[in-house]
Amino acid sequence: MFKVLGFLVGLYTLYAAVTGEVNAKSGAWGRTVSRAESPEYFWVVIAIYAGLALALITVF
Repeated sequence: MFKVLGFLVGLYTLYAAVTGEVNAKSGAWGRTVSRAESPEYFWVVIAIYAGLALALITVF
């Protein structure tokens, strides 16, 4: 079950990296982070999602 979830998170991470927009948790809700508007925060979120996907596939 966790491997499937990790695979889906990995696919979303790749999709977000290609399109340049990612949804990130921010406060009570989420927000869309654009690579063009804030590239550093965008890549931090991508790295976190990639690490989460890797952990779900390998650890659990």
